[in-house]
Amino acid sequence: MKFIRFTMILILLSNLLFAQSYGRRFLTSLADKEKDERDVPVVPEQYIFSLETAINPGEYIIGPGDILGINIITAQNFTFTLTVGPTGELLIPSVGVIDINGKSLLNAQNEIKNFISCTYTNAKSSVTLLNIRNFRIQIIGAVNSQGFLDVTPITRLDQVIDGVAGFHQFAQEYNIKITRADGTIKTVNFLKFLTDGKHINNPTFIEGDRIFVPFGDVEKEGVVIRGSIAGRGYDIIQKGETLGEFLVRRAKFSTNADLENVTITRIINGKEKFLTIFPKDFKTTLLVPGDAIDILSERGVSVNGFVQAPGGFDFFPGYSALDYVNMAGGNTVEGDVERALVRHLDGTIELGKKAEIKRGDVIIVPRTRVNLLFGTMSALQIISAVASVILTFIAATR
Repeated sequence: MKFIRFTMILILLSNLLFAQSYGRRFLTSLADKEKDERDVPVVPEQYIFSLETAINPGEYIIGPGDILGINIITAQNFTFTLTVGPTGELLIPSVGVIDINGKSLLNAQNEIKNFISCTYTNAKSSVTLLNIRNFRIQIIGAVNSQGFLDVTPITRLDQVIDGVAGFHQFAQEYNIKITRADGTIKTVNFLKFLTDGKHINNPTFIEGDRIFVPFGDVEKEGVVIRGSIAGRGYDIIQKGETLGEFLVRRAKFSTNADLENVTITRIINGKEKFLTIFPKDFKTTLLVPGDAIDILSERGVSVNGFVQAPGGFDFFPGYSALDYVNMAGGNTVEGDVERALVRHLDGTIELGKKAEIKRGDVIIVPRTRVNLLFGTMSALQIISAVASVILTFIAATR
C-alpha cells in the first residue's frame, strides 16, 4: 500500500515539473518572437520609377503618400520612416502632427525641423525624401483611351499620352488644357515640345490635375497625308505649321519613300494646284487647311520597246542604258540597242546605249532600220516582192 502511494506521488511530481518546464519554453519562445518582431525595421513600399535627374527640393511638391526619413539626435538617437497621411499631415512620434501638404520639399524640411525644435530644443534634426507617392489624374478629350491614370510627381505629359494609347487623329495637340484643383488652367503646346524638346510644354503633374485635349475641326484645321508612309489619313495642324514640322511629328516613312518627290495638292482660287516641294523647302513651306500631302515612292527606271521583258526596274546609280536593257532580258531581234532613247525627268533626251541613267528615266529601244523598212519579211519574200514589182513595171511599159 505504501509502495502504491509512493509511486503515485512520484508520477504527480514528474507531471508538475514537465508542465512548468513546458510553460517556460512556450513563454520564452513567444517573448523572443515578439522581440524579433520589434527589431524588424519598417521598410517603405517601393515604387518603380526612373529619374531624369536628382529631385530639386525647391520644386518638388509634397503630398499624401510621400515617404520621409527623419533623424533626431539628442541624448538619444531617433530615426523614423514616416508617410504623409491622406490629409497631407505628418505624424512625428513624441513630437506631434504637422501639415505639409502642397509645400515644396525644401519648405517642408525647414518647417519640420522647426517643429521638432519646439519639443527637443537642443536637438539636431535632419529630414530627407525617401520615396515618392503615386496618385491618379484624369485625361479626357481627343485621346484614344480616356479615363484615370496612375502617375507620380515626376511623370511627364508625353508619358501620360503613351499611357492612354496616344492622341486621336483629330486632336489639337497644340492646345492641351491642364486644370489644377484650385481652378487655374495651363495651356500646353505639345507640338512645340516635339520640335524644341523643352519641358515647359511637357510638364509634370500634382493631385487634382485634369487634362483636356480638344478636338480640332477637320474642315478648318485638317490636312491629309498619303503615300509611302505608315498611318495615312487626316491630321489637325496648328496655324503657321510648316511641312517640315508636320513630317517630323507625323510621318513614319516607308523604306521606298522618295523625299525628293513630295507633292502638295492645294485649292488656289477655286482650282486644284499641284506643288512639288523639295527637301530644302520643307522648313519654309507653310501648310494650309485642306492640303493633301503625297509622299510618293522612289522612282525606278522604265524600259520599253523592243526588249524581251519590258517593265519597271529599281534604280542603281552608275548603270547605263545597256545595263537596264540587259536587266530586261536584252533586245529582241527587231530591237536596236545602239539607238536606245533615254528620256530624263527634266524632259531632255539622250541617245545611245552608253547613256548614264538617272532616277525616273524612261528607256525606249526602237526597231532596227531594216526592220522598220521591211518588218518581219524573209529575204525570199523581199526578193519575190521586188521581182513582182519589176515584172509588173515591165509588163505595164510594153
